[in-house]
Amino acid sequence: MKIILIALSIFAILGCKQNYKEGDIVFQESQSKQSSLIRKATGSRWTHCGIIIEKDDGLYVLEASKTVRLTPFDQWKAQGKGGNIKSRRVTDDSLKVKYQQYLGKTYDLAFRFGNNKWYCSELIYDIYKNQFNIELCKPRKVKEYQTEGMEKQMRKRGITQEQLVVAPSDLI
Repeated sequence: MKIILIALSIFAILGCKQNYKEGDIVFQESQSKQSSLIRKATGSRWTHCGIIIEKDDGLYVLEASKTVRLTPFDQWKAQGKGGNIKSRRVTDDSLKVKYQQYLGKTYDLAFRFGNNKWYCSELIYDIYKNQFNIELCKPRKVKEYQTEGMEKQMRKRGITQEQLVVAPSDLI
C-alpha cells in the first residue's frame, strides 16, 4: 500500500509538471495596482500575461511591465498571486520570437495601439499578428468592458471609450 501511495505521489508531481516552449502564452493574476481594475473590467482573474522565450540558460517571459523586459520564468511565476498561472499554446509549430526590438520599450498606460509603447496583451497580440500572421482575437472597444466607476482613472491616462484594446482575457 505504501509503495502505491509513493508511486501515485511521484506520478502526480511529474504529471503536473508543465513543459513550456517558446511562443507559449502565460497568464497570471497580477498584484499590480491596476490589476483590480483589469479584473473588474474584464471579469477575469487573469490580469497579466507574457510570452515564453527559450534561451540557453533557461526559460524567460517577455512581458510589458514598466518596460518590456525578459523575466526569468520562475521569478515571473512567483510575482503573480499565489504563483498560479495558466498557459496557452497557440500552435504546435516550432516558433522563434523576434523579441529584441521590444526590449526596453515603455509600458503603455493609455493602452493605445501603434504608439511604440506596449502593454502586456498588446505585446503578445502584436507578436503573433506581425511575426506569425496569427490574429489571436479581435480588438474590442473599451466601452465593451465593464468600465463603470473607472472614468477618473481612464481620463487621467487618456483612455477613451472608443479606442480598441486587447485584454489578457481576450487572448485566452
